[in-house]
Amino acid sequence: MRKIVALVLLLLASAVAGFLLYQGLAGGGFGTQARPAPEFTLPDLDGVARSSDEWDGDIRVVNFWATWCPPCIREIPLLVEIQDEYRDRGVTVIGIAVDETEAVAEFAADFAFNYPVVVGQEEAMNLAQAYAENFIGLPFTAFTDRAGRIRHIHTGEIHRAEIEEILSRLL
Repeated sequence: MRKIVALVLLLLASAVAGFLLYQGLAGGGFGTQARPAPEFTLPDLDGVARSSDEWDGDIRVVNFWATWCPPCIREIPLLVEIQDEYRDRGVTVIGIAVDETEAVAEFAADFAFNYPVVVGQEEAMNLAQAYAENFIGLPFTAFTDRAGRIRHIHTGEIHRAEIEEILSRLL
């Protein structure tokens, strides 16, 4: 009986590890599973359509967030710092607000965003699903390489050490 339980636990652990590596959640995400990031066009805070191809050739830190999401809000100052520190190395942070434009515009007045912020409701949700096939909630951050391939997905609030580790692999 112990051998059966051990075998079941081993199989379950292997399945979970495989899923996490496939999704890029276990520090993997840099293997052969990289896939092209979805293209998008969404309005910025001024209502100007911004297209993902504006950032072709950059390493992209694509952060999905909302004004009503406390961990999302906690990430913003860090993402501003990352944009400042890595801009000259070809890294672009892109904020994709899954929210109403008016709410994001009001919210943005209190923050010194130094990176592009685009907004959408259903369109942004669909884009989130396209980036992370098993999208479960906000915040989450996708990292793409210079060729526009998704190399890592981080779910939940992200911290400096995690961003720096991921960027070190992409630079």
